[in-house]
Order: sequence, then structure tokens, then C-alpha cells
Amino acid sequence: MHERLYQAATTYSKRSRIGSEEFMENTNMSAPSPYQNDSGAGVWSSGLNDSGAGISNRSFWLVADAELIVYGATDPSATLTIGDEKVPLASDGTFRLQVPFRDGIQNYEIKATDSTGHQDRSITMRFDRDTPVDNTNEKSNAETEWFE
Repeated sequence: MHERLYQAATTYSKRSRIGSEEFMENTNMSAPSPYQNDSGAGVWSSGLNDSGAGISNRSFWLVADAELIVYGATDPSATLTIGDEKVPLASDGTFRLQVPFRDGIQNYEIKATDSTGHQDRSITMRFDRDTPVDNTNEKSNAETEWFE
């Protein structure tokens, strides 16, 4: 059954069978009437007729966002803070902070202080994001729309 499903999904077939009819075995398929589908019902039963041919509905959605990654390194024995939050260092002194990158201005004040507390180094990074167009929607909020 897995192989038949795979073949049906990956090969183009001129057959017009639908749903579970696609997997019916030993079915004698003669050329159906253009006004009748494989089940024997007319095309009107699917909502397609001469006035609606080529029109279909679908739920369409799109999501997109951004993340900001701040990374660097300092002496492994130093204390590192971003803003007022202590950031853990890897054994080699590297750090990596991955945060949502939302619209607006975001300032990251990064400060490393040596283990004695006598020396420090700092940098302030400013990021500004602007999303001028946002016509997105979650998949769960997709609305059925009609398209030609």
C-alpha cells in the first residue's frame, strides 16, 4: 500500500479517479462521459459545471518572522551581561544569544567584566526593524477563498 501511495503521489496519471477510487484494484476503466466522473455522479455534484469550471477554493496562508543573533567572545573567566541579564559563556569564552527580532528599536548593551572586577569592556548595539507590509496569517486562521 505504501508503494502505491508513493507512486500515486509522485507520478502523473491521466486517470481522473479520485480519493479511494484511485486505489481500487482490477477496475475496468472505460472512457467516462465528459459529464460524469468515475463515481458515476455528474460533474455538478462536485460544484463544477460550465459556469464554475476552473474555479476552486483553497485556504491560503503565510507566516514569516525574523530572529536576531548576537554573538561574540571574551575572556572565559569574565562575567558577561547584556542589559541587566547575565549571559553564560562557553568554556572558550564565546557566547551566542538568539532572540526574536520584532519591529522597533532594540538596544543591546553588552558588558564584559574581568574576574577581579577591575577591568571591563562594553559595546552597545542598536537594531531597528520596520515591517512596512504585513499581510500574513497563521495556518489556523486561513480563510477559504475562491480563485479562478
